[in-house]
Amino acid sequence: MSITATEQSPLDPDAIAATIEEQGYAIVPNAVSGDFCDALVDEIKRIEHDYAIAEGANDFEGFHTRRIFNVLTKSPLFGEAAIHPRVLPIVEAVLDPGLLLSGITSMNIGPDETPQLLHADDGMITLPRPHPATMVTTLWALTDFREDNGATRIVPGSHKWPHVLRPGQAHESIAAEMPKGGVVVLHASTWHGGGANLTDQRRYGMSVQYVAGWCRQQQNLMLGLSPALVSTLPTRLQELIGYSMYRNVMGHVDRQHPAVLLGAGKAPEMVWDKLSGPDAARSAGSPPGRG
Repeated sequence: MSITATEQSPLDPDAIAATIEEQGYAIVPNAVSGDFCDALVDEIKRIEHDYAIAEGANDFEGFHTRRIFNVLTKSPLFGEAAIHPRVLPIVEAVLDPGLLLSGITSMNIGPDETPQLLHADDGMITLPRPHPATMVTTLWALTDFREDNGATRIVPGSHKWPHVLRPGQAHESIAAEMPKGGVVVLHASTWHGGGANLTDQRRYGMSVQYVAGWCRQQQNLMLGLSPALVSTLPTRLQELIGYSMYRNVMGHVDRQHPAVLLGAGKAPEMVWDKLSGPDAARSAGSPPGRG
């Protein structure tokens, strides 16, 4: 389902989140500017050249697809995408503001690429299904996504299934067609996969994934990004990388907010500082205490 929008029009994150809860996805056309998409494609091309990025070595990644993982280490422009003001609020509405950035990956699908195996991005999460979103995937159309050039295929409503597809199992799907600048936001239990590229042009896209603050990230950004680099990034991006605490307790370093490792000023209070008795402890979820 598409959410009608223009680059300038306001978006209602809660309404879009409700669509995602019902359908498993929402397509937001014109979510970001064409100029920003062009700048990201230019950076992808530069990085592919500078780092000699090869096409995939297996069918899932695509023998005609170039992927750059942890691309944030190679260009700060991708950090701007992670905190984009027209995309991040939607993800926060699905999860909550305590979320983490799970990873950013560019996907350059070339001619003759075959359809990707349908999969759910939260397949490693061993909670009974269906379950509330623990992960959200945003797929950015850096060039037009069309059915004939490899637009992501989606199985609507599959996030509500009590079971998972068997590898290779076919299922009716739709193409998430959208113009350059569109973003599809997926509940990560929704089955999807890259489409076949039947054209002679490359299709540029990007995956920006987020997880609930209590989940483990797919890409280990705390090790993958040096503290010196992270210290130069916007505060909100630092928080998404992991220099944050979930509900003032999960993620602390020796009872300190991890931002102190970046030279931050006065650290926020810990959850224990806010407690004043057993009732407060229960309301805070009974964090580790005296034992």
